[in-house]
Amino acid sequence: MTEFISQTSQIYAKALLKLDADKNTIVKDLTQIIEVFKQSNDLKAILSNSSINLGKKKEILSEIFTNKIDKKLINFLFILTEKNKINLLDEILISYEQLYAKSLDISIVEIISAVDLKQDYKNKIIEKLESKLNKKVEPNWEIKPEIIGGLIFKIDDTVIDSSLKNKIENFSKIMK
Repeated sequence: MTEFISQTSQIYAKALLKLDADKNTIVKDLTQIIEVFKQSNDLKAILSNSSINLGKKKEILSEIFTNKIDKKLINFLFILTEKNKINLLDEILISYEQLYAKSLDISIVEIISAVDLKQDYKNKIIEKLESKLNKKVEPNWEIKPEIIGGLIFKIDDTVIDSSLKNKIENFSKIMK
């Protein structure tokens, strides 16, 4: 969520949002496409190779994805391939999810803890966040033992770090 998202990726994500298709299907299909690309370096190499005919690239994409993903998304892949932007798929998915959530007045919040939290504690955290933000919260939970304790919240461009690691680092800076 906190990765840098290029303006180009955001433009393509906005175009996807305007598609007349089920938004959950788009996320599922994009995730599936990204997995295929992660598993096949050859496919990425072929689609990135400017000496390979665009028609051949489209033919390969059709063979792989026809009857597996929405036809509109196959056409979207054709456009990305034609514009040599297929490498932006990960960013486009992240940006799409953010834009979709924003359109529904949902805030996607990355919540990092040192250990897996009990569900009732997670529910209380979500309740508090929804109260503070005045909107529905969609949490993405992550476990990072290196923060020792406490929580880190990433909301849009804001990071609230109440981790024990951060407090120790700040204390050691004061003591120097």
